[in-house]
Amino acid sequence: MNAKSQEPIRETIFRVLSDVIPNADTKAIKPDISFHDQLELDSIDFLRLMMGLEKELNVTIFDFDYPKLSTLKGCENYLSERKAATV
Repeated sequence: MNAKSQEPIRETIFRVLSDVIPNADTKAIKPDISFHDQLELDSIDFLRLMMGLEKELNVTIFDFDYPKLSTLKGCENYLSERKAATV
């Protein structure tokens, strides 16, 4: 998956993150560092993020896969794969 095709997914992640944490500086997010470490995202906020991404992207995110989605890069990769699987 190239960067261009992941751009809509990245924009959706940022939009949902902004809903969950309104004061989050999404432009400063580093792709390989966990959301928890960068945004102090607690477990409830992380769950809200997962539910928001499921709704926005019309995909199912399995709870046992949550660790794969702890970073921006992980989210983009996982969600790209899930979207490709639903096409």
